[in-house]
Amino acid sequence: MKIFAVLLVYFWVASAQPKLQPIETTGSCSPITTGDNNTFSITCGIGKQQGESLLRIVNKILADQLDPGVVMAKLDEILHAVNPNAPKTTYTFDGSKRLISPGRTAMLVGEAYAEFEQMGALAQEKNWSALLSLARVEMNKRPEWLTPYVFAGEAQLELGHRAEALELLETAEKGIAGNPDYDPLKKRLAQMLQDIRSH
Repeated sequence: MKIFAVLLVYFWVASAQPKLQPIETTGSCSPITTGDNNTFSITCGIGKQQGESLLRIVNKILADQLDPGVVMAKLDEILHAVNPNAPKTTYTFDGSKRLISPGRTAMLVGEAYAEFEQMGALAQEKNWSALLSLARVEMNKRPEWLTPYVFAGEAQLELGHRAEALELLETAEKGIAGNPDYDPLKKRLAQMLQDIRSH
């Protein structure tokens, strides 16, 4: 009788357990919860048509040898034209990031400070090739940050590439104009531009 009672309890407990069915969702980002331990699995992706469109855009950028930093800046302009409330990203001269949206400003202090210090050290060492390489990486990674344009321009100038230096420094000059966040760079930038323009 005891064995029968134990078996009866076992079958009752087993039948009372919920049967977990596989859960499926659709969409580009689909959160799925499984089990009872609050584990989430999120799968993100893009559709075939979106993927093909993005591939065409990337191939065009590569084929035309466009500067990815300039392309990203233009995309930001388009985004703000379409949605003027979209957050705007700016940087201070030393790499602190500011996100501005209507009614809200967030500051990420020192986000790129290590890279700023590294570029400064390379300039002090007069290691112009390494400085140019690092500045290019930062220009691609953070196109809104204008300090790498100044460092890249200085490196190009010191390497004897005056036309390239002028293009970079004028890009920085245009973005920095009237921006007090870049006051510590303005004197050096003006000196380099005067040197190029006077020859």
